[in-house]
Amino acid sequence: MPNFRKLSKLYEKQAIIALQQFIRIDSTYDAQSVDEKKPYGKGVAKALAYFAKLGREMGFKIRDVDGHAVELSYGEEGPLIGVYGHADVVPVSGTWTYPPFSGTYKDGVIYGRGAIDDKGPLTAALYAAKLLKDNHLLSGYRLKIVAGGDEERGSSCLKYYFEKGNGEAPKFGFTPDADFPVVMAEKGNYNGTLVRVVNLDPIVAMDGGTVRNAVCSSLLVTLQKDKRLEKWAKEHQDIVEDLSNEVLTMLRFIGKPAHGSEPQKGKNAAAIAFKALGEFYQNKYLESLANILSSGYGEAFNGNFNSKVLGPNTFNFGVIKYDGRALKISLDFRYGEEAKPQESVKSLELVSKMTFVKDGSVKPLLYPANGPLIKTLLKAYRHQTHRYFEKPLAIGGGTYAKEAPNTVAFGACFDGKDGNMHGIDEFIETNELRKDIAIYAEAIYRLGKEAQK
Repeated sequence: MPNFRKLSKLYEKQAIIALQQFIRIDSTYDAQSVDEKKPYGKGVAKALAYFAKLGREMGFKIRDVDGHAVELSYGEEGPLIGVYGHADVVPVSGTWTYPPFSGTYKDGVIYGRGAIDDKGPLTAALYAAKLLKDNHLLSGYRLKIVAGGDEERGSSCLKYYFEKGNGEAPKFGFTPDADFPVVMAEKGNYNGTLVRVVNLDPIVAMDGGTVRNAVCSSLLVTLQKDKRLEKWAKEHQDIVEDLSNEVLTMLRFIGKPAHGSEPQKGKNAAAIAFKALGEFYQNKYLESLANILSSGYGEAFNGNFNSKVLGPNTFNFGVIKYDGRALKISLDFRYGEEAKPQESVKSLELVSKMTFVKDGSVKPLLYPANGPLIKTLLKAYRHQTHRYFEKPLAIGGGTYAKEAPNTVAFGACFDGKDGNMHGIDEFIETNELRKDIAIYAEAIYRLGKEAQK
């Protein structure tokens, strides 16, 4: 077995520089710059082009998949090993220590949006492939690394790649977009929007959250002029910021961001606002909504259920809009293999007095722990880390594994540390970036050998 730990050290500095430049590209979805060649906007297109440039300079064959993804490939014969990561990132919210698109390096840590989700791990996978190529270890099998541009909004990019972009199903594949040692099961997703035409007078408008799969960390509420409420706001500056003018009362309620798969780790700004305003104006309906939006496991509407393998249902209410007439609340609902999602949503509709408009759903993903894919990836991880007793995981997050055949999530978070994924001051430690290169190099190498059996 090649000494991947030693070889990876030769690529660490190159990978750090490449990742910093990658992070400096704001690859948030931008509807304003979407066109036929840039289906996700100019930022995502620029990030995909940068990743393709890196691959081209390393000697990989490059294919642009109609702006939805880029494919880097090597090898002409043998079974295919696939690696699937994403170049898009979730929008930025909150106050950061360092600019979110600076790629700041300090004390062995790189900070920036996408550092751990998923630009850092994707960069590590690319340098793992370069390591294998440089050392003539990509033989007897083929390798394709696919970088998508829309994972954070539902993975339309990878769907396009396989359905319309001539994407080839791999013999074995992994996506570096979750946790080590390896993920054998992922919760299902049931997504959409709760809608109700309602008069919330004196509230004029509400606007909060950035994406469905992140906890709403800020909600701007515009109301008819109310100096009494503004006085209240000055007494509660720990949860609200007064932005009022001479005509309107405007309050920004402040929560805490977190990934949509773990809403309990955040604080929903809309829940804080609804509770405060409900109590202030004696609006029982707002108070009931506050209770629901605070219920990450669905306790407030009997949506809580615990599956044997994948654990509890989770409900994230990420984006909130109100225009004076219609209230809209987005839902990212994740559930285990034994849950009944339709029943939970019906209960939510009943208690919230809102109508659920479904956008899409994906069933839970389960792979056998003793199958060749899981066993091979686990061997690579254990050999590189000497952590021989860690077992395959079941997670709440959804990854490209649901879109790519014969594929599971594999890293890159260690010990359950999420690198502030989807949160403030997202980061990756450079020593872990190097470990990722070594682990992914050995994993690809082992999968290539296994695929030839």
